[in-house]
Amino acid sequence: MEHHRLRQRAVKIILALLLGSPLALAQATIVQISDTHIGLSTAPNALQHLQTVVNQINAMSPQPDAVILSGDIGETTSAWSTAKSTLATLKAPVYFCPGNHDIHTTTIATYRQYFGNDYFSFKINNITFMVVDSQLLGDYDTFTSGQTPADVKPLPAAVQTESDNMLAWLGRQTAVSNEIAVQHVPLFPQSLSGGGTYPSTNPYWAVYDVQNDSNIHHQYRTEEVNALTALNIHTMLAGHWHNQRNFTATSGSFTLDLRMAPAVAYAIGTGAQVGYTVHTISSTGGVTTQFVVCSGCQ
Repeated sequence: MEHHRLRQRAVKIILALLLGSPLALAQATIVQISDTHIGLSTAPNALQHLQTVVNQINAMSPQPDAVILSGDIGETTSAWSTAKSTLATLKAPVYFCPGNHDIHTTTIATYRQYFGNDYFSFKINNITFMVVDSQLLGDYDTFTSGQTPADVKPLPAAVQTESDNMLAWLGRQTAVSNEIAVQHVPLFPQSLSGGGTYPSTNPYWAVYDVQNDSNIHHQYRTEEVNALTALNIHTMLAGHWHNQRNFTATSGSFTLDLRMAPAVAYAIGTGAQVGYTVHTISSTGGVTTQFVVCSGCQ
């Protein structure tokens, strides 16, 4: 009898510890990888890095609910095929989001042939993810170093129609609890405490409005902010910077918690490392992010 009571007490203690742990309260665990850049000549180890990351993710216990690749998958259609076949060995399901190395103003149809829709939603354990094609929120083919937000130009007319269609789709979605946005280029740069922004004010690094333009459909950031506000989305997973950062941006009364993934191919910036992030999402939509280094990657 005493042994039975002790065993019951041990079970209660274990359950209490489990229920009090972050994993027990998690609604979903998502691994985010980004900027794999398969086939990029200046990243000769990109495929090796991706294979290492896949092995590390497959070794996780428990397994994540999903893996999200937030853009810059590969440089050519052949590289896309290589990336897809490598990622197909993951135990967890994979969701693809396009980056500026994947979609250009002339290659949207080709991307869709390989990966399906470039903007879509999916649901994991009552968490809704809204995948946005940030390449339809500015002409990233034309940006060069030294430009400022004032240099942002509208997309070519045919691509602007695609942008209008995406934003109209986003506007038709229903606001539900616990929605998270996913896109390659973040909606905002990071404001630094000492002044200035990271990585810079060059419009290549974030989404901006076209300035001195009365056409609302060229106000890319404003339109997305309006859409996210209507959906009550205040968290975004993004890539593009090759540097893992978490920060909060504001625009008027709108706030956005940005979780920037590191790159798999190569790091950019002081202290940046190659790797990926693991997001633990609570039942109330709170996100805890852990950076994981790519073991042995140079």
